[in-house]
Amino acid sequence: MKQKVVISVSFNGSKNSQSKALQIAAGFSGVNSAAIEGADENQIVVTGINIDMVELVKKLKKKVGFSTILTVTVIGGDEKDKDKDDDNEELKVWPNFHVRVPPYYTYDVPAYPSNNCTIL
Repeated sequence: MKQKVVISVSFNGSKNSQSKALQIAAGFSGVNSAAIEGADENQIVVTGINIDMVELVKKLKKKVGFSTILTVTVIGGDEKDKDKDDDNEELKVWPNFHVRVPPYYTYDVPAYPSNNCTIL
């Protein structure tokens, strides 16, 4: 499913951090394109297929600065994917395993053994 994600990032006015954020976003798995947009140029627009947005935002927070997800939109092909999922849907049945606990054996130990041992 193709997605368009808009992430707000605080760059603190540094152009170096903007290029760093673009490198991180563009190098992420599933990303087709990344661009800086917005009035203050503090938003990164990322488009791609099956992007893990949460991991991307975590990485941006760690490397660049505070970042949040603003919007996530699905781009085209939504109806076709739903039809494919309905046709391929199968009922998954998990096998029933009965796990038996092994028995525990108990026995009494006499307080005074009746041994005729002279050493003890």
